[in-house]
Amino acid sequence: MTRQFALPFAAAGPEADSAFLVTDCNRAVVDRLFDWTRLPFGAAVLVGPPGSGKTVIGRAFVTGSGGCFIDNADGESDETLFHAWNRAQTQGAPVLFAAASLPAQWGIRLPDLLSRLGASLLVEIPPPDEEMTALLLQKLLARAGLALPDALAAYAAVRMERSYPAIRDLARTIDEMALAMQRPIGQRLVREALATLAGTDGGSTD
Repeated sequence: MTRQFALPFAAAGPEADSAFLVTDCNRAVVDRLFDWTRLPFGAAVLVGPPGSGKTVIGRAFVTGSGGCFIDNADGESDETLFHAWNRAQTQGAPVLFAAASLPAQWGIRLPDLLSRLGASLLVEIPPPDEEMTALLLQKLLARAGLALPDALAAYAAVRMERSYPAIRDLARTIDEMALAMQRPIGQRLVREALATLAGTDGGSTD
């Protein structure tokens, strides 16, 4: 099974990694968006929580399609979004809008814009599966210079909340605890980090 999908652009900062993780949970999302020649009206809306890879996908979308990517589209003006959608029709280059919520929740005041976004392809990034959870934990900790063995990543993945914010919270907690305790990442530390986030006692044995 493919563990990483290398996207054709250079990383730009810690949030833009050139290796976007693809597992069964998000493979359909990637396949649909990267078939940009078949997008209805040359436009798509990508919805997902912070940390789910929207920005990375969007930058690769631009590189591959030559089109336009508008991140955090819910914070843009109606005029900006309207013109971007229209340019996709007049110039033949696709546009991808990304946000954490559906267009109906963006506070759009122009009915024509809302109808145009409604006619675009809507793709929602689903919650991470067990494999994605383990791989993303390892990836986030690797950015901090910490190695999380496969067995411990799998151990955490089946015991934690399955969401992108929760994965980032756990990686941050493990990083902070490893630094404070000055010890390698072991099962005890991972268990204590899980317990800290859950507000429970993590116990004292591996």
